[in-house]
Amino acid sequence: MTKTVFWLAAGLTGALALAGCSSSDPGSNATANAPSAQMGDGVRRDPVVAGRRARVFIMAGFGEKCESLATPNLTITQPPQKGDVSFEPGQETTVNTSATGTCIGQRVKGTGIYYTARPGQTGPDTFAVEAELGGSVTQRTFSVEIVE
Repeated sequence: MTKTVFWLAAGLTGALALAGCSSSDPGSNATANAPSAQMGDGVRRDPVVAGRRARVFIMAGFGEKCESLATPNLTITQPPQKGDVSFEPGQETTVNTSATGTCIGQRVKGTGIYYTARPGQTGPDTFAVEAELGGSVTQRTFSVEIVE
């Protein structure tokens, strides 16, 4: 039996699912750290505050029966100019959209992608992350707006 890999990442096609995070960052201010619900893809669109870590997205793989798969291997392929990116495995998220639609509303675990702007930085910043799991690879570019 072949295991199909689905990804929690927007903009993918084929057997890859479209979804994003909907839960707030544990242990921190939900308003400041929760991704905006705009566009329904789970990507943070609210500004980030310089010097504070903010979750931007959760990248995860899930199988045909909506079960969480192993943690994807994440690589920063384009580093940000004004801050730093870090990863935190074991983050729970709700599937918002998927290619097949069968896993919408299901909870899965993945790796949170966090961005921290350096103190004194403002304005836009961009970075890209590549995720690999079971031979499937996807890349996603993120843009953030930094405020003081």
